Amino acid sequence: MIADKQQFILDRAISILSEQSNFDNLPLDIPGHSERIIEVPWAAKHLAAATNILDIGFAMSSLDWLGLLLAVQQRNKTNLVAADIVRPERVASRYPDAWREQVLSVPVTIGDIRTCDLPAEHFDLVTCISTIEHIGFDEASIDDPNSAFKRGKTPAEIAANRHPNTNRDVLDAFHRVLQTNGRAMISVPMGRGGATLLKDSLGLYTRQWEYEQKSWNELTSHPGFSVLEQQFFALGADDCWQQVASPADLVGLSSELQPHASGCAVLLLQKR
Repeated sequence: MIADKQQFILDRAISILSEQSNFDNLPLDIPGHSERIIEVPWAAKHLAAATNILDIGFAMSSLDWLGLLLAVQQRNKTNLVAADIVRPERVASRYPDAWREQVLSVPVTIGDIRTCDLPAEHFDLVTCISTIEHIGFDEASIDDPNSAFKRGKTPAEIAANRHPNTNRDVLDAFHRVLQTNGRAMISVPMGRGGATLLKDSLGLYTRQWEYEQKSWNELTSHPGFSVLEQQFFALGADDCWQQVASPADLVGLSSELQPHASGCAVLLLQKR
C-alpha cells in the first residue's frame, strides 16, 4: 500500500498514460499536495512512446513516481534501467509488497550520473524527476542503519554549496547516453534560488539546490539540447498549485526547512 495522496497522484498519472485524461486540463485546486501533483502527471504524458528509459534517482524516488515507472514498464514492455547512488536492495522495505519483486528486478548502475559507466547513445528517454537538485549534495551512507544518505546533526556538518558546473556536467552525461533526438525529462524545485537547507524525517540536515532564473538557464541553454517544453508552478496561499508564467513569478518562494517546495518547474529537452 502507498499513502492516499501518493495513490491519488499515481491514479491521475495512469489516467494520462492511458489517454483517459489530459495533463493540461487537470484541475489543480486540490489543497494539501506537494509538487508531485504537478511532476508525476506531467511526466506521464511524455512516457507512453518511450521504449528504453534511464531513470535517475530510482531507489529513493517518491512512490507515486516509482509506481508510474513500473506501470510503463508493464504496460508498454518498456526497457527500464536506472542510475543511483543507493542500491534498491538496501531500502527494499520502503517498497509496497506487491511492487518489491518488480522494483528489485530493475537493473541499477550504482554511482554518480556524472561519472557512471553507462552505454553511449543508447536510451530514448532519461527521466530525472525531483532529483537533479540533490546531485552534488547527497552521498550514500555506508554503515548507517537508519539512513541511506549521509546527513548532518547540524547544518554546519553538511556541504554549504555544490560545484558550479553541476548542471552542465549532468546534462553532458544525459547527452552522452541519449540517442539522437532522445529526450530528457527534468523537474526541479524553484524559488529564490541557491543551496537550500532541509530537515529530513529523522531530524537530520541536508541541502538541495533551489533553481532560479540563472541556474534554470544553465539547463535550458545547454548546446546539446533543444527545449521542447517548460512550465512553472507556484503554491498559493490557498495551499493549491497554480501555473505561472516564468521563474520571476517564483522568486518570493523558498523550500528552506519546509516539507516540500513552494515552487516548481518542469522541462523537456531533446538531444540535437
